[in-house]
Amino acid sequence: MSDEDTPKSAVEIAMEKLKARSDYTELRLSNEQKAEIADLRSRYKAKIAELEIHQESKLQMATTPEEVETLRTELTVERDRLNEEAESKVEEIRSRD
Repeated sequence: MSDEDTPKSAVEIAMEKLKARSDYTELRLSNEQKAEIADLRSRYKAKIAELEIHQESKLQMATTPEEVETLRTELTVERDRLNEEAESKVEEIRSRD
């Protein structure tokens, strides 16, 4: 069976449609960019883990439901901020030539 005869996955079909409409351009990352992105994601994953550990110790010392809720909200906001920061930096790496 040749490549033309094999069934295509839904992803392959969707990608072909996007390319046909010119809504998609394939981006090839260099090995250096891939390594840089992996390192960046690893560092941000560690930052988030450190934040969660720190907040967990604060949660254990919390005495009121309001305090617990405030600490959980702070954790969510800070985790989201770090994730957005990481993804912004990943996009910077991807956009370099």
